[in-house]
Amino acid sequence: MDKRELISLLLYDVALEHSAIVQYLYHIFLITDANITSEIEEIARQEMRHLKWFAQKVVQLGGQVVLDRIEDMISVGGPDWADMLSKDVWAEEEAIRIYSQQLEIVKDDSVKRLLERVIKDEQDHRIEFSELAEKAREGLVCLPLEEQKPDPKTLEVLNRFLKEEYQTIINYLYQFFHAKDCSYKDIMFDLAIESMVHMGKLGEKIGELGGMPDLSRVDFSQKPLKSLQEQVRGEILYEQETGGEYKKSAESLQDPDLKRLFTFIENQEEYHKQKLLEFFRLMNRLTVGDLRKRNA
Repeated sequence: MDKRELISLLLYDVALEHSAIVQYLYHIFLITDANITSEIEEIARQEMRHLKWFAQKVVQLGGQVVLDRIEDMISVGGPDWADMLSKDVWAEEEAIRIYSQQLEIVKDDSVKRLLERVIKDEQDHRIEFSELAEKAREGLVCLPLEEQKPDPKTLEVLNRFLKEEYQTIINYLYQFFHAKDCSYKDIMFDLAIESMVHMGKLGEKIGELGGMPDLSRVDFSQKPLKSLQEQVRGEILYEQETGGEYKKSAESLQDPDLKRLFTFIENQEEYHKQKLLEFFRLMNRLTVGDLRKRNA
């Protein structure tokens, strides 16, 4: 297996982990038992670490990370929670099967060690999901979606913001994997994590209202990074515009819980903008200082 083939294999693994995360997020949003969702959230966080590790291997090998996903590997919803969790068991079994097959053909020692670690994690996840599914079967809890009549306009607004946060996560993670400046990479990863929190809160609210979260495909294609100054300037404007959209929507909402949620996210978007502004100013001061030293 040459380097190009190894990069292709790792990109498939990135997409596989991405698909698992999306599936588990759907089920977190739809299952209302906090004891179950807290365990799924922990597994989803571990899958995010797997995605990060595979993507970093791609970069180390000189490849470009593509944060795609595999639609056929995403199976969500069902008549009851046990059915959903059984789908999650299947996802873990498929991951174990695929990674075990890869382990037999990969020659790179560092990738082999990574696959061995991930397989062990997935085996543990399979057991956890199986136990959760059994607990759900004992309760035979069915989804109450049919009994609720959520306001379509409210759901439309929530799902629009949900998709925007999903797109933001993809964009910021791409920059995290490919940017050269370590401080900027740290900022991008922090902002991606906070956007995941926003997406989680929006998705849970949609589920509480009896709606179906929309985590359909966003734009996974990424343009080459601009100069760092242009990139940061663009992100500052984006955070400012996004915060303004949340503020405008909060003002038009009647539900106090939704107003509180949108105001919470708006405040975080404002902090994101300020954090990027601080970095932009520091970067410009350092650049000017370097120029002065060279001209001295």
